[in-house]
Amino acid sequence: MERRKIMVDMQQLDLLEQKIVKATELVRSLRKEKDSLQARLKEAEDALGLAQSQSAGHEQQLRDLHEMASQVETLQQERQEVRGKVTRMLEMMAVLEEAPAEARRDH
Repeated sequence: MERRKIMVDMQQLDLLEQKIVKATELVRSLRKEKDSLQARLKEAEDALGLAQSQSAGHEQQLRDLHEMASQVETLQQERQEVRGKVTRMLEMMAVLEEAPAEARRDH
């Protein structure tokens, strides 16, 4: 009976050892997976930071473009106003040049 108890105890120890080995392998595998996932998370965070930085830069460029477009529009309006004034002045000068010629013809 004692021998049988020792055999059962040995079998139980063997089963316990197998379970411990499997648990150890599982823990080791899970640690590797965790390390891999942490590395991927770090890469994703870095990529996100870069994308956010680039996005902020693009937003600033877009604001700058809108500002430049507004300035160009203002300059075009001012140019049209100047062109209109110059045209009116040239017309007035032409009238002045014609007036003396007509006065000379009348005399």
